[in-house]
Amino acid sequence: MGRWRYTVTLGLESLLDDESTTVEQKGWMIAERLDREACFHSFPERAAFRMVRDTDKLDQLLARMYDYADRYRIWIA
Repeated sequence: MGRWRYTVTLGLESLLDDESTTVEQKGWMIAERLDREACFHSFPERAAFRMVRDTDKLDQLLARMYDYADRYRIWIA
């Protein structure tokens, strides 16, 4: 594995494990966290997190986010 260009802390594990937060809220919170990270500003799916209504769509977007991070060598802590 090559060197990472960026390291970002999104706190996704605790957010995704929080059962008191709805899927819609999780999507909004992830979008807000991505908005704060300059290395994700060109991620085309960033705004789509705000439209999430079910866990399947959230999982799809998270998979795309991790693919993007791998492609641009972003370590998500």
